[in-house]
Amino acid sequence: MSHQAFVLTRNSFSESTKKDEAYERFLSILPSCGFNVTTGAIHPPRSVLNNTYTFFIDSQYCDPAAMFSLPVVRDYPELNKVIFNVPESNIDFHYAALQHGINGVFHIEDSLELLVRGVQQVQAGNKWFSREIMSRYIDANLVSKTKPVAALQSSTTVLTKRELAITRKIADGAQNQEIADCLHISVNTVKTHVYSIFRKTECRNRVELINWFDHQFSQPQKVNY
Repeated sequence: MSHQAFVLTRNSFSESTKKDEAYERFLSILPSCGFNVTTGAIHPPRSVLNNTYTFFIDSQYCDPAAMFSLPVVRDYPELNKVIFNVPESNIDFHYAALQHGINGVFHIEDSLELLVRGVQQVQAGNKWFSREIMSRYIDANLVSKTKPVAALQSSTTVLTKRELAITRKIADGAQNQEIADCLHISVNTVKTHVYSIFRKTECRNRVELINWFDHQFSQPQKVNY
């Protein structure tokens, strides 16, 4: 099954031959991994994003600080967002990507085999970060880098029965496709529910939602029917 992907890239390709080659190599594997690809140097309108499964961002598109302020990163928590051509040594960038809900980071130094494996995981709805990055991030005290626990708790939060079920699945580590299969609904329906869950709980990503759920689990839940 093919999924629609949009690749946001820079206008100029004269900065570095190595980076240009890495860019062409990365784009060349997307169709074979199940993506129908559209590229552009301008942020696409909402109508395009609504039909996009995964949004790939060339790390050379803009300054790293500006990248995490892009509308697609800020306003679409349930869209799969991936950044590629990132230097493996840029640890701080990887941490920031995790905190801003990025689903995967690919390195300039990655082998073709590793790129293919990672893109296949992203296409399946899973996250893709190196094991070393994830280990370092957890060791650096993940909870302290997200919202304080007190801010995550809200006794007035009202989730519907379906939203609460999906939240439990996310807390168990399930990805969108797994949730859809389990609840016999479409992936797009799952995304809609998760977006609503994020809004109601004021969580920015799955990590914060899991923390919120962990601290709410023993408390009575108000459920709308």
